[in-house]
Amino acid sequence: MMDIIEIDGYAFQADKLAEAEEKAEPPVPTGAEALADLEGALRRFVWFPKPHHFTVAVLWTAYTHLLTQCPGLPIAPRLGIFSGAPGSGKTRALEVLSKLVANGQDVGSMSSAAMLRIIAAAEASEEPGTSPVVLFPDELDRTYSANSAGNQDDLTIILNAGYKRGAVVLRAHKDKQTEVVRYPCFAPVAFAGLATARLPDALLTRTFVIHTTRARREERPEPYFPLAHDEELVEVRESAARWARDTAHRFVNKEKLLAELLAPEIGDKVDGRDHEIWSCLWAVAVTAGDEWRERCMAALEAAQEESRDGSATGSASMRLLTALRTHYRGLERRGRVRVGISRDDACTAALNLDPLAFSRFDGREELRPEDVGRLLREHGLKSTRVRVGSERSYGWHWADLRDAWERVLPPLDDGDGEDPEAIEENPSADIFGQSR
Repeated sequence: MMDIIEIDGYAFQADKLAEAEEKAEPPVPTGAEALADLEGALRRFVWFPKPHHFTVAVLWTAYTHLLTQCPGLPIAPRLGIFSGAPGSGKTRALEVLSKLVANGQDVGSMSSAAMLRIIAAAEASEEPGTSPVVLFPDELDRTYSANSAGNQDDLTIILNAGYKRGAVVLRAHKDKQTEVVRYPCFAPVAFAGLATARLPDALLTRTFVIHTTRARREERPEPYFPLAHDEELVEVRESAARWARDTAHRFVNKEKLLAELLAPEIGDKVDGRDHEIWSCLWAVAVTAGDEWRERCMAALEAAQEESRDGSATGSASMRLLTALRTHYRGLERRGRVRVGISRDDACTAALNLDPLAFSRFDGREELRPEDVGRLLREHGLKSTRVRVGSERSYGWHWADLRDAWERVLPPLDDGDGEDPEAIEENPSADIFGQSR
């Protein structure tokens, strides 16, 4: 009898030890390990055409975990994923990212009012690490289309204002009209849509833009099934969360935080809002160490190169200006520059040079001459009578367009970018990226 008691006691103790081991939190990964796991999970199910897109997506994902632990971090950059055709993996990228970020909420086409309530509920929670929530609205080409003017104002306010910590949206109380309700709206956001989305310029300045295309058969990633793979993605996410909790002390001190965000390595490369968003990724890269500092800087330089070669204008009006500048350079090199360009010719140039944006401009039809006039009015350019060849037609003087290029578009050196003649011969060339 005594032997049985000892055996039972041993078995009981063994069960308790096994239970304790199961409850024990796994070791804290290094920053390099956490980011490598995030990248491995992302590359397993998502395909991006350029390597630096993965760098941006991984650093942005890791940054969402730091935001939950570091109330001093003031900025929540947006991540935008766009393509010229359906079936390019945009929604799949959002789906996988929503499982890897901190507090991901796949909101789909949820209303702006519902988004505000999700943000407010997360901020009101007393549980540590549950705020800010990360939102993933999809199909922004439907929300921001030629037929939705004015219908997306509330969403635009949330996306623009919620970029900075402490931002609120004011709404009248539904029952007490004399009272105002203040809804917090600070939240990281990743969104996706077709390249026909007419996003506001102010939103694009807050956004890292990834332009993806359909993968070839040999490039296609592994199929993703939530039932089979979500448990693995959760493990990767929790590993990144442990790293963020262990790293948060680096950002508690104001001086240390400013030293990371105002690092000269980034300040010497970019300024303004570009500096704000890239300093967030740089802070993650510095804390992660190893190769991530170099990768972050390489991604920044790749984005700048896209901007210089004219491929980084996101909104419709800026993409139109880019196409017209490219068209002008082609005429200039061939000695065919006249006083100005007609509305019809400007429309044709835009369609030839940026078919991704303008061949399905309003979701159904291609860009029209009257659309060209409306887009250029966003930059203070009004059509006038200009002489084109032997005729006079409504259009714009090149001098006025050059002034807009200098004010709005990134500078273009004589040796930068593609040969305009070659671009005209290849109308499928991509013209997309981050707006500056």
